[in-house]
Amino acid sequence: MEVSLDLEFDTADPPSLALARHRDNYGRLLAYAWRGAEHYNLAAIMAGWSPYFVKYGRSRRYHGVFLQAEARAQASGAGIWDPGINGAGPTRDYRCLLPWWQMRDSWIEDYRATGPQAGALSVRLGHADLIAAARREERISVFCDLQGGINRWVGDAALIYAGSPAQPFKLWIPDRRVPAAQDLLRLLETRYTGEGRQNYVYVTGQASLYPAQDDGKPQIVLADTAQLADLPPA
Repeated sequence: MEVSLDLEFDTADPPSLALARHRDNYGRLLAYAWRGAEHYNLAAIMAGWSPYFVKYGRSRRYHGVFLQAEARAQASGAGIWDPGINGAGPTRDYRCLLPWWQMRDSWIEDYRATGPQAGALSVRLGHADLIAAARREERISVFCDLQGGINRWVGDAALIYAGSPAQPFKLWIPDRRVPAAQDLLRLLETRYTGEGRQNYVYVTGQASLYPAQDDGKPQIVLADTAQLADLPPA
């Protein structure tokens, strides 16, 4: 049985641009799904099939509507808000997750309001500009998500994947034995990385491609805590 759906995007971009820009970290399309007058995204929240997921930013079109629908689903104990459904076996503790997601959303909203005007690039939305800046080895500021923390150690060097499979970007701390590197690692651990923490940060430094000879992936080398900031560059 075929079902015809209409897709609505969060911005007024032309369809060709929206299809390229409205994608998640794995390249999946992000859109509102309608079947006639039925709004599937809203229906899922109202029925308790899903929370209002703001971990990567709020809805520009339906923020208030989604918040209200989520509150009503919680009040009625629908779906995931029913302890009998979300209480046995593997669960997600939304009592802890929702405040964390909302905190992350507030940093994204701050970036939307001030970051682009200050010249700060977004890893996801400005990835082409990030690559171009890395080719020119320019000093730039990048708004990125450090939730995953240090992904790999190469000897005493720390590698942080600050992008995604679809938009690669990495940070590199060359030697953890250096006092400045120890300060960086401590700041990352206590403020930016891991569940429940801020995660989003502006990283400033000289961009480059690694490996350069193969026109590789964009990166910034971290050598000082001053390269990490909560606000965009003045």
